[in-house]
Formats: sequence, C-alpha cells, structure tokens
Amino acid sequence: MRVRILDLDGSLAQQSRLPVESSAEVVPLQDWGPRLRMACSFGRFRRFEEVLGRCLPDDEPAITFYGSGDFHHVSLALVRRITTPFNLLVLDKHPDWMCGIPFLHCGTWLRHAARLPLLRRVYHVGGDLDFDNAWRWLAPRDELRRGKITVFPGVRRFTRGPWRRVRNVPLRENGNPITQECIARLLRPFAPALARWPLYVSLDKDVMTDADAVVNWDSGHLRLAEVIALLAGFVAAARGSVVGVDVLGDWSPVRLGGTLRRVLHWTEHPALAVDPAEAARTNERTNLALYQSLVAILAHHEMVGERGASAPR
Repeated sequence: MRVRILDLDGSLAQQSRLPVESSAEVVPLQDWGPRLRMACSFGRFRRFEEVLGRCLPDDEPAITFYGSGDFHHVSLALVRRITTPFNLLVLDKHPDWMCGIPFLHCGTWLRHAARLPLLRRVYHVGGDLDFDNAWRWLAPRDELRRGKITVFPGVRRFTRGPWRRVRNVPLRENGNPITQECIARLLRPFAPALARWPLYVSLDKDVMTDADAVVNWDSGHLRLAEVIALLAGFVAAARGSVVGVDVLGDWSPVRLGGTLRRVLHWTEHPALAVDPAEAARTNERTNLALYQSLVAILAHHEMVGERGASAPR
C-alpha cells in the first residue's frame, strides 16, 4: 500500500527516516494548517477538500500520515473519497462525535462520517475521556443504540446517562494486557459485518501512553504493542481487505489563525511541557513501527489470499 504525508504542521518534516523508509509522497499543505487547525467552517473545509482532490487525484488505498490530532477532521475528507461500502475503525482516546456543533471541529468529524451513505459500521476503540462526562449528551445516541457505532473503551466501562443502555466492553475489563486472543473474543459477535465490507482505519496516537506518543492532547492508556495487535485483529476480521489508513497524533507547536481557533486552543488544549526534539524522536519511532506493522499485516493477508486462490479444490 502506498504511503503519503500531508504536511499540515511541519511535525512530520522533523522525522527524516519516515519518508525515506516508507517511500512516502509528501504533499505540502502548511498554508492550510493555521486555517484548519482544531476547527473551521464547513465552507472552508469544502475548499480544502477541493485542493486535496487535486493533490490526490486517484482513490488508490494509501497509508496517510498527517500530523497533530488537532487535524483529525481531515479524516472526514479522506473517507469521503471512498467509493465502495466500508467499515470504519477509529482508535482514539476521545469520541470525536459531538452533535449539534455549527462548525467542523476535530471533535465532531466522526458524527459527519457516520452519516455517509457508504459507511456501514463504526468501531470506536480505546476511548476514555469525554464519553460519560458532561459531553455524553452530545453523543450520537441513535447510532449507538442501533449498533451502527460500537464502542470498545480502553480500560473502563461507561455507565453514566445513555451508556446504561449501550453495550460497551472495555479492552482491559479485568486489567489484563490486550492480547490477540482477547481481541478475537471481543470481535467474534461482529465477525459477519467485519468480513462483509472492507475496512478503513483512523488511528490517533493519543490513544497510547505518552511513552509511545507525544501529542497535543492528553494521552491514553494503550501501549504500542497493543495497538498493533488491535490493528492485526481488525484486519484479520476484515479478511485483509483495507481501503485506507490514516495515522495522526504527532506533536507540533500550535499555530493557528482566527479568534474561534484561539479560543478553542486556550480552553481545550491541556498545558503540556514538551521537548520538541524528543517528541519528534518518539513519534517517528512509533510511526515507523506502525508503518512496518501495517505493511507486514497486509502482506500476510495478501500472501494467504494468493495461496488460498491457488490451492486445489
């Protein structure tokens, strides 16, 4: 699968090994970064999509890296390019599905993606913050009740408000590390739907601990090895059929324009003490591990598929 870097904030430009080892195509988009970061109007996002469409003229599946989690709404532009029915796997500490917000925000994109006519099921994995606090009332309750969105929290079951009526089984329900056997058991009830349609993956590294990813937000609970095991489990359930992957959650200095984005930055970003050089080293190490693991997982399924196709009946 081809690799591309959407350079919105310069974070990936600090990682010299990633573009070389992955043979990534680098798309320069830093002029758009301050205008998109954290939030933007729907009109501005449509104009960005038009520019992105000219930069990415084909719909061939790709692994896309694009910087800070402040840009997670860029995933909406990527999944809108998919032309076949698909399932969506989201690994993220935050829900990103707030309803009723009159502009596009990195915390609202999944609400809009869930309404795409070609999207069949959403699997949200590893979440912890803003699911069952006061923000729970902005969740897409209908999609959750109907099972269009299935949630696997990281370490604890959600129980407040509407969550009392929504199934959510934590990955570490008993505090044990997440293993392939655990993942296979969790996914067994969803096997028919996962096998029926190809998979798109959106991975925000804030789902991981700060030992594995340095991010602009608060960090999650999963370790890199557990995230790789989850990717392997979901791709196996999808029988190796993947229509795209995006990876974000790299730290970068917050540069943005406009009063709305400044207010969001002041009120939503946690105060963090970050060494930029160490952040680049940590995130590059994790990005390379994710890239190498994804390539190996996809190659394994392609090889198994070829063997199956050539085996005598």
